[in-house]
Amino acid sequence: MKEIMLPYILICWILVKLGVVKWNLRSGTVMVGTGMFIATMLFIAHRFWSPADLTDSTTVKAPHAVLSPLFGQEVDQVFVTHNQIVKEGELIYTLRSEDTESQLESLDAQKKASEAEILSLRLQQNNDKKTLVRLEKLKDFSHDSERDDIRTDIETAEAKIAAAHAQIMNIEAQLASAKWQHERREVRAPFDGQLSITNITDGTRTGNMHLYSTSKKFVEMRIPDQTYRGIKKGQFAEFYVDAYPGEIFRGRVHSVTAGTGEAQVQVRQGSQHVRQHVGNNMNSHGRTIVIEFIEPEGYNIPIGSTGSGWVSADKPHPMLGFMDIIGGATVRLKAYKAYLSAL
Repeated sequence: MKEIMLPYILICWILVKLGVVKWNLRSGTVMVGTGMFIATMLFIAHRFWSPADLTDSTTVKAPHAVLSPLFGQEVDQVFVTHNQIVKEGELIYTLRSEDTESQLESLDAQKKASEAEILSLRLQQNNDKKTLVRLEKLKDFSHDSERDDIRTDIETAEAKIAAAHAQIMNIEAQLASAKWQHERREVRAPFDGQLSITNITDGTRTGNMHLYSTSKKFVEMRIPDQTYRGIKKGQFAEFYVDAYPGEIFRGRVHSVTAGTGEAQVQVRQGSQHVRQHVGNNMNSHGRTIVIEFIEPEGYNIPIGSTGSGWVSADKPHPMLGFMDIIGGATVRLKAYKAYLSAL
């Protein structure tokens, strides 16, 4: 912020050197006092109407998918390495599936057995129908009880066939579920993204991997709570990250973070201790905002990189629009200083 006063200091130096202002205790006091007053007013106004992140905690983030399993299944093979860029559908790792394969074989055998039972019942039913026809042709030479028994056998076979069909439908449903589970043994990328550290290997029974969506990167930036009323969706914002020192990226305010960690309450029974509440909230926390941006062509802004940013907040009057110069200048000076951070 102090760098903003460099033009004022230069003007005062020129006036003294040219003799326009005679340097003495009185003029020196006026110049220094005026400079301090201007710096204080600009700083206060800038913090309200063009807030910049002076903590250098602005961070590039991205949503991620947690690829199962965490417990219970054994990893068979891992096909990726650290920080690899993957495309949607690319195979990441596979799980062991001996149980699923045995279940599929068992269900397939049950289905074939039911189909064979239906075939057997159909043959028996056809034979019974032929026997019934012959008995009906004999008329008085056959007993009614014999014909009734044959009819009962035909109806019983039809009922057994219906039950076998129902059993096949149940087996097919189980087969579909087992096949779905079998297909899930291949863990594939649900979208284009980037992996981080590959922290699992063949044979592990615990652990999983995270896949970051590189097409949905965003920036999270801290602002003072006092500027909350001036922040609106769609406002212009700029930021830099140490990975690209001296370069400025532009974006728009997406939203203000509402549910911060300080807002959370315990779900288990019991009241929070007063000393815990005071201890957690005695310092000024502020809040964060989400800035959405489009990554420039040819750039790969690393996820997790930090820097600083500023936002053009609402102002009481359009004439105060020049305050955005301070926010923009502050971030640009920080971006140039980023070169020195590597020393």
